Amino acid sequence: MGDRKSQTVEERVVALLKANRRDLRAFVHAVEALAPQDGDVAGFLDQMGASLASENRTIGALELWTKAAKMYEEQGRLEDLTWLYANMGPIAAMAGDVPRGIRFSEKAEELAGQLDSDSDLAYHVSSDLGAMYAEVGDWERAMYEDSRALEVSCRAEDFPGQIKTLLALAQVCLARGDLAPARVEAMGALSLARSCGGGPFEADAMRVVGDIAEASGDHEQAIRQYMQGLELEMVSPDPETRAQLHFAMSVAYDALGDLESAARERNLVEAVGLARDGEDESSDA
Repeated sequence: MGDRKSQTVEERVVALLKANRRDLRAFVHAVEALAPQDGDVAGFLDQMGASLASENRTIGALELWTKAAKMYEEQGRLEDLTWLYANMGPIAAMAGDVPRGIRFSEKAEELAGQLDSDSDLAYHVSSDLGAMYAEVGDWERAMYEDSRALEVSCRAEDFPGQIKTLLALAQVCLARGDLAPARVEAMGALSLARSCGGGPFEADAMRVVGDIAEASGDHEQAIRQYMQGLELEMVSPDPETRAQLHFAMSVAYDALGDLESAARERNLVEAVGLARDGEDESSDA
């Protein structure tokens, strides 16, 4: 380990987490001791939690945030508390505890009602809840929250937000087997993405359009649309979208009985993942 004086505060927090994995309460107390004297301890814990979350150290992040939330509540800092719960929701879900994530985001939604209107916060909470409800298969609540997020993004003229939410609504409809409304939402997202200059949103919208064709049994049409999505993705590269398109094509080829093409597409999914891992390692160097 490097000299303690040469470490940043964030690095010291990571070191404390590693040293106190079996005693997270001791970890929180140790991080509190790092806060500047006479400073904002709750804000410091909030900031350090965000730093850990950015490195996917979700357990430590949630421990710090839980303590920060208690302090914000005691201090009557409603806006800080609301945003904190809004951030805790998706992080808890990402850590594998979706019900806990839902509880955090629902708390943020409840507290947000006591604040003046904040479109960013409202969109953030509703879209996160929509995704989490979809993950647990609660399609009615997912539809409700996604619809709220769409209303907020339309009022704010947030076009990327509208595209994301339309695609989320399309996927909920698709999961429910409602293919006609799913296509309406997906085509709306595709049209809006094109009017905004394309980018990765257009490729992602084309993927969802292909998914709808695939669900309807038109595997060849789905493949054509996935190929269009890959052409669009090349203009605005996005590894996650590319991997999703290749995987979707492998499923469609499997359905057609073209096992060779399906295997080729799965290999391309793996290649995208390996390339992304290599980029991450080089950026950490």
